[in-house]
Amino acid sequence: MRKLFCALCAALSLVACDGGDSGKTTVKIGVVSSFSGKFAENGENVRATLELALQDVAPKNVQIKYVYEDFGYDAPRAATAANKLINADKVDAIISWSAVAGNVISPIADNAGVFHFGISNDKNIAVGKYNFIHWTQSEVLADKMVDLIKSKGAKSAVLFAVYQPGLQQTTDLVELKLKAAGIKTERVNFGIDDKDFNVIVDKMKKKNFDVWYTTALPPSLDILLKTIIEKQVNKPLVAIDSFLFSNIQDKLNGAQYIITPEGEQDLLNRVTEKTGSTNYFSLGYAYDAGYILGKTYSELYDKLGRKPTSEEVANKIMETKNFHGSVGDIWVDADGVFQSGAIVMEIKDGKPVMVEK
Repeated sequence: MRKLFCALCAALSLVACDGGDSGKTTVKIGVVSSFSGKFAENGENVRATLELALQDVAPKNVQIKYVYEDFGYDAPRAATAANKLINADKVDAIISWSAVAGNVISPIADNAGVFHFGISNDKNIAVGKYNFIHWTQSEVLADKMVDLIKSKGAKSAVLFAVYQPGLQQTTDLVELKLKAAGIKTERVNFGIDDKDFNVIVDKMKKKNFDVWYTTALPPSLDILLKTIIEKQVNKPLVAIDSFLFSNIQDKLNGAQYIITPEGEQDLLNRVTEKTGSTNYFSLGYAYDAGYILGKTYSELYDKLGRKPTSEEVANKIMETKNFHGSVGDIWVDADGVFQSGAIVMEIKDGKPVMVEK
C-alpha cells in the first residue's frame, strides 16, 4: 500500500510539473492589456488575436498558455499585474500592450530575468537584456508625416499632442524634422481627459497655421476635433493614428493620417468572426509578437528537450531577419526593436481609404 501511495505521489508530481493532463511541459505567457475602460474592445481583440497566433503556431511538444491581466490603461495597475504574473503565476514571459504598460513592466521584467515583448513604439521599453518591442517606429512615422505636410506646400504647422509617452516621442521627432525642413511649428500639449479646447483653438486659428496636426486619444480626441470643425478652421487636418479612433469620421472628409499597419486581411477577418468587432488597432503587432514568441518556445524546446531560459529565448529572437509578419516584412535591430513600415490613409465619404503604402 505504501509503495502504491508513493507511486501515485510521484505520478501526480510529474503531472504538476509537465502541464496537467496534456503530459507536456507548460510555458506560461502573461499578457497585460486593457480589458476594461475606453480600450476594452481593443483589449478583447488583442486577446482573440493572441489565441489565433498560438493556434497557428500549433506547438507539438510543449503546451503554451496565456495568463491575462487587465491594467485598465493605468500605469500603477500595470506594475501590480506584472508583479502578480512574475511572483504568483510564475510566468515564463510577458507580452504588454501600449507604452503606458510597457514602460512600467520593462524594468520589472528585466530585473526578474523574465522575457518581455512590448507592443509599443517607445524604444525605452526595449532597454535591458530581456526586453523587446514590436511597432512601427517613431522615425518611420515622423518621416512619413513630414513628407505628407511638405506635399501640401505648408510653411507652418501647429502640433496638438496628447500626454502619452509614445505619442509625445513621435511628435518630438515630427517637430524636429519639420523645423529642419524650414517649416515653422508651434506645439500644444494636452491631457487625455481634457474637455475644453475653445481658447487654444481660437488662439491657433488667429496664427493662421497652414496645417493642423494632431496625435490624440479618446475621450479628448473628438472634443478637440469637434472644436476645430465648429470654429471653421478650414485648414488641412493630418494625424498619426488618431483619426482611426474618432467617432466623427463622417465630419473629417479629406483629413489624412499616417497609420501603423493593422495586419493581414485574413487575420482581421478571423478576429471579426471571433469577436464581432472591427476595431483592428495594433492587432497585426499583437499577432506577430504572439506567433514569434510561441514559435521560439516551441522550436527551442524541440531542440533542447527542456523549457528554454529567457536568455535563450532572447538570443533566438535576436536572430529574426526578413520575417514575413502580419504587418509586413519585419526584422529586429541590435536594440531589440522590431522594424516595420507605415501607411497613409484618407477619409473619403466618412470612411478610411488607403492612399499610399
